[in-house]
Amino acid sequence: MNTWMRMTTTGLLAAGITVATSYAGVGTVSAAELLELKLKKGSTSATINGDKQTIIKPYEAGGTTMVQLGLFSRAFGAQVELHDDNVIQLTSGKHIISMTIGSKIATMNGKKVTLPAAPVMRLGTLMVPLRPLTEGIGGNMKVISGQIVVTLPASEAQSGSNDSAAQHAGKTRVGDSKYQWSINYPEDLTYLGGSNATIANFMNTEGTYLLQVAVEPDTVTGSVYTQADSDDLLDELVSYTRSLDETILDQQIVNGSNGTYARVISKTTDGYLSETRLYAGNGYLYFVMYADSQAYSYKDFNDNQALLNSFQLSFNSDDDKAEDIAEDSDAEETGETFSNEDYGISVNLPSGWSVSDDSDEATNKDESYAKFGVYSVPAGSTVQNWSQDIRNWFDQNFAADHYRYIGTTERQIDGHNAVINEMQYMYGNDEWYTEYEVLIQQGDYRYYFEYSGLTDSPQTDAEFEQMVRSMKVDFETLQSNFGHLPLDYYSEDRTKTVTRTSTTYGYSLQVPRYWSDAGNDYNATGVSYYYTGGSFYVSIKNSSSLEQAVQDWKSSLTSGGTGTTGSSSTATVSEGQPTTFAGVPAYTFTATFSSDDAPYTGTYTIFTKGKRTFILSSEVNNANNTATHQAEVASVLSSFQWTAK
Repeated sequence: MNTWMRMTTTGLLAAGITVATSYAGVGTVSAAELLELKLKKGSTSATINGDKQTIIKPYEAGGTTMVQLGLFSRAFGAQVELHDDNVIQLTSGKHIISMTIGSKIATMNGKKVTLPAAPVMRLGTLMVPLRPLTEGIGGNMKVISGQIVVTLPASEAQSGSNDSAAQHAGKTRVGDSKYQWSINYPEDLTYLGGSNATIANFMNTEGTYLLQVAVEPDTVTGSVYTQADSDDLLDELVSYTRSLDETILDQQIVNGSNGTYARVISKTTDGYLSETRLYAGNGYLYFVMYADSQAYSYKDFNDNQALLNSFQLSFNSDDDKAEDIAEDSDAEETGETFSNEDYGISVNLPSGWSVSDDSDEATNKDESYAKFGVYSVPAGSTVQNWSQDIRNWFDQNFAADHYRYIGTTERQIDGHNAVINEMQYMYGNDEWYTEYEVLIQQGDYRYYFEYSGLTDSPQTDAEFEQMVRSMKVDFETLQSNFGHLPLDYYSEDRTKTVTRTSTTYGYSLQVPRYWSDAGNDYNATGVSYYYTGGSFYVSIKNSSSLEQAVQDWKSSLTSGGTGTTGSSSTATVSEGQPTTFAGVPAYTFTATFSSDDAPYTGTYTIFTKGKRTFILSSEVNNANNTATHQAEVASVLSSFQWTAK
């Protein structure tokens, strides 16, 4: 049989009983309405519920603050348990987080997530990422003037039967509609989730027993559609129990009211006892394990059989008192947390996404990406004005056959009114992208979140929706940490220009201030600018004549050279025509580049003065070659002037 994830008493249950970390005094602070932890990165001083205490210095890793795990116990009364294979469980009220030292993969309240940084032992202390664990136990984190403030309502930290009852209020059975099993759901039982959809773990609120149900394909019976031979079931269960080095105390075949099953009671090398039952049906094997810390003899299991005897190889989806954990196991998996603590924004990424350490973007292998920004509000502008500014920008920067406006909607995101634009655009010949822009404005600040994915991908809309549901924005943190911020890209005044002069080569040029200047040295032989889908270059070379300069430049394009864009596409070059530019003879021509990724067009003006040849190149994607861009480039060209050297 395939190995299945058996969490025995030496793991989850034993740890919960023998090595749970707790701190005196937590009970007194839990009476407060709000528990609070204040700390700073790099400082050994913290304030925990009003008391100054010494801690291990927090530090930053993977874009998140790392703190000692014990702070969750000291501040919020959480239980910390160490299991086998370096697995740590953090329990606070009804919230349960399981993680592994050295791994970013964790389980939060039954759902698999990817942490921004892995838990790690550092100088003998276990350090963990603060924000995701805070949010995982129902808390809130803010960064105010460099100080990190973590708060947790006392009601979230309280444990006991009330938490468990609230978690599955009115439910008397629990099971899995996909794998067709169910069992009674006592009020004192808490669902812990599982490492995958085939495993379910439960523990009572007192931590005295653990229940696990694991499902595997049937490899015992001759056919998955026939009833298993009971002896085969017992042989399978005995063999597996022995493979765990457990001592078998009792074994038998039982003809129960809910079917025949094999039953083994065993003891671990640490002395803890468990009962495991093996059923076959529905094409599966069902392992039902009950580990009891209060059992000292195999006979003790005879006193608490009601729960195990309620197990059935069926699930009634019409029963409104039955809780279906298949809904949890099939739920969307989340990946890393994409966040900036100073800005007070975070988004849970879908599984498979990643954030590079030196990037403000998150990406997926299918070319989808997400990014966020924080900006000041232009005087008198509303979020509706902002939405319209973005729409105007797309109208001006994308050709009509490369852009579609889908619509604008409004919704609540983390308690704030948000406006969402939906657009579609295409750079190449046939691949459309859908872009969502989430716009949230309050007071003097704006939050911007952008998501883009392939329009034809079935994941695009679902991924965006998953991110939006998880998005958290904190204007209080933003206002505490920043004064005036830049305006967003779409709100910039694009009529502003700046004059740049080369004293070495004796010319000046007036360009839009919003164009990106690639760190130009204006006394060098080349300067470059970039804008949406395009670029503008000034190149200076030595040439014997204008005719030779034109011939050389055309040859570099038609021979498959890189030209100014760096593209290796061969160009189709027009004949062009002679003209006059800046008072000297010149020649202009165009070239088209048939790149599959993004076809583009170049316009070149070449002229000479003395022994120097000047080449002014404008290259722009066909998708962005609009009248607005053409007018902008024409204005830059007309601004060229000779200056006295």
